[in-house]
Amino acid sequence: MRSCYISRQRAWCSLEVRRVGKMRQLGALAALSLLLLLVPSPAAGYGESFTNLVDVQTAHTLPRASYSLGVRVVPDGGVQTGFTVGVTEYVLAGVSYGAANIIGSGEPDWDNEIEFELKIRLAEEYDVVPGLAIGYDSRGHGAQTPEGGYEKASQGIYIAAAKTAPFSEFWQFHAGISRTLEFEKTDPDFFLGVSGRLSQEFSVLAEYQLGATRDDDGSADKTGYLNAGLRWVFAEQVEIDLYFRNLVGPSGSPERSSRALSFVFYDSF
Repeated sequence: MRSCYISRQRAWCSLEVRRVGKMRQLGALAALSLLLLLVPSPAAGYGESFTNLVDVQTAHTLPRASYSLGVRVVPDGGVQTGFTVGVTEYVLAGVSYGAANIIGSGEPDWDNEIEFELKIRLAEEYDVVPGLAIGYDSRGHGAQTPEGGYEKASQGIYIAAAKTAPFSEFWQFHAGISRTLEFEKTDPDFFLGVSGRLSQEFSVLAEYQLGATRDDDGSADKTGYLNAGLRWVFAEQVEIDLYFRNLVGPSGSPERSSRALSFVFYDSF
């Protein structure tokens, strides 16, 4: 009887050890899966190319033969639609069109013109040399004005640079200089930005732009814009952005502390 009891005890202990071992394996597998989900991967979808931040362009372009379709919902029921295409690995072209008061009552206020953008990547990032691009973007922000253009003028002609942070390959710094063509006489604009990937799906971005706005007499004035955003890319083709614009702008500036929501679809021919 005693030998039978001892045999049963050993069998029970053996089963318990195997059960604990399986639980530990499952726990390790779950932890590994969570780690793989949270750690960014260098080969994410089109949306991680960061061709733009919130309002400003960057030094990045889309891959050749790929395109994006975007819709941005802005204050006062406005909607802006855009289409961009990677003509080559180094050339991006796009058009955009929209209207205010699309959502709401009353007649929509359609844009007077179709807006265009063209970007040429001049250099890839290498060692201490940043990536460089030159381009033109006629898309402004805010309401249209009787003089033409928008309350916050477009970037116009610009040169943009992008450099990966020394502490992480998933963070980049952006900078550039631009000159809008909506005014005959105005000083160049400067902009700074940062983008960082928190995971394979989520990224944060921020920018500061010394943007040109219109005074009551229609002349150009400089208003510093601090914008920030949260970007969610899923299925490698769909991007949703939540923008917080003009976070510290003066009371007289257009689009004071506004929010915008953007939807972008990426694909290739």
